[in-house]
Amino acid sequence: MFKSDRFIVAGSLALSCAALIFALRASVTPMAMAGLPLANDLGPADALLLTTEAGKDALRVSAKDGHIAWGDRATNRAWSVAAVDIDKVMKKLLEGASYAEKRNEIKDKIEKGEADFQKRAEDIQAKFPVAPGGPPPAEGQAAFQQLQQEYRMFRESIGAESDRLAAEQFEASYRELVVAVETVSEKESIDLVLRFQPTADPFEAKGSAEAIDRIRARTLLKYPTQVDITPEVMKALGI
Repeated sequence: MFKSDRFIVAGSLALSCAALIFALRASVTPMAMAGLPLANDLGPADALLLTTEAGKDALRVSAKDGHIAWGDRATNRAWSVAAVDIDKVMKKLLEGASYAEKRNEIKDKIEKGEADFQKRAEDIQAKFPVAPGGPPPAEGQAAFQQLQQEYRMFRESIGAESDRLAAEQFEASYRELVVAVETVSEKESIDLVLRFQPTADPFEAKGSAEAIDRIRARTLLKYPTQVDITPEVMKALGI
């Protein structure tokens, strides 16, 4: 009876140990142990040697600074690449209230100046009326010539001011774009971001020069859609 009880106890212990081992193995899965290799992973290893053509040294592939490397040079790295449709982003930025407000100031100045010159021209016509069938008065002609000269100077001045504002706004919106790209890149661990325009976008060109510019803007001729981070950048900008 004693031997029988002993066998029963030993058998129970063996089953308990087997159940415990099974439970431990089931709980220690690759997903639970972060950083450990998966069941079919190779390594860890310091490097991987790949054979090349006969007579040449094997290619040594390793990990440096979180990148796949195949040499000691900083350029011998595999970089994470993305692309942004900067035309789309910058147009949206320039539609913003702060940018539009400054452009409206120039627009108001132009409209006010045009109205002022029109009023002065009408005053000259009223002051120096032209007799039916007669030549314009010399005084009137001189006044009109002076007015025209002033008008040309006004147009040149307002044109230069408009160009300066456009240049300032282009640079300001570009700087905003770059900051947003940096933010998204840091979040997504992206190393290189290229500017591009989708190849499917219509040209909408009015001449050959514009058509050529549209072609030059399409820096990527073929690309996986996953590299386009334009929506993420626009979200970062709140547009």
